[in-house]
Amino acid sequence: MAEITKYRDAWAASKQVSLAQVFQASAQVAREISRGGMELDRLMQQLGHSTSFSEFYAGVEKLAEVSRSISYNVHNLKLVCDLQTPPASVYTDHFVNQFFLMSTLRRTWWVEGPIFCTLAFEQGDRVLEIGCGTGYFTDIFFSPFAAEIIAIDIDSRAIETARRMHTAKNIRYEVMDARKELPAGHFDAVVWTPSITAYTPNELDIFMEKLHNSMSPNARLCGWTFLEADRAGPDILWHDMNSLAQRLKGYFKNVRVIEHVHPTIEPPRYVWPFYASNGRLPLDADWPHAVTL
Repeated sequence: MAEITKYRDAWAASKQVSLAQVFQASAQVAREISRGGMELDRLMQQLGHSTSFSEFYAGVEKLAEVSRSISYNVHNLKLVCDLQTPPASVYTDHFVNQFFLMSTLRRTWWVEGPIFCTLAFEQGDRVLEIGCGTGYFTDIFFSPFAAEIIAIDIDSRAIETARRMHTAKNIRYEVMDARKELPAGHFDAVVWTPSITAYTPNELDIFMEKLHNSMSPNARLCGWTFLEADRAGPDILWHDMNSLAQRLKGYFKNVRVIEHVHPTIEPPRYVWPFYASNGRLPLDADWPHAVTL
């Protein structure tokens, strides 16, 4: 076990905090978790003494409610450890999004990007995912559509986590910097997560030339990104929906960018799913998976 968690353990050892500080910061959350655990035990005992299905089902419903509360608080605790205790994690644990932040803050943009990406897949595609993080999207959103996914990330701890928590027969995770190399072979679809904003315009030019050599004819590039800056400039990849589309148009014949504005954060967050290809795009007039009347 130590071998497959060595990067996690090294990161945890680097935390600039004492356990006393962690206990103090998380005391209330820990009490809620403990209270929920005792309630679960009580409900399980009560369930075994049910005398009707109606009574049994009422107990199951209450168990589900308490279980959600425990999960909510445990992932709140994980958020404290991951992001509020320095050094902060450089990638996101999307289980924290799923079980805590989404219900707390009503923020859904983190699931919209991968959902839009799946529209660019055809069943049986060979897929490359760049910046896969912990493999949450790779496993849950992308793997059902693909014959094979090669998912890469520059962070060894992220890949270590992906290999522990999000494995599947058609997924292979690799520690790799896409600016320096790409996996061998050709891909029918390429997913680029918000790590795209880590590139400079010059790096993007070099990368796109390399990416074209790894894409099958008419392969689709899909991804999503956020507002990088509120101004144009030679060092800025894009500053609005149009500038993102124009940037992608420099590399592909066909481009589509979709804008969705989220009001649940101040200032509002702009999310831009995108598609790019030399062939047909999702939502084109002749796209076979939709009908417009």
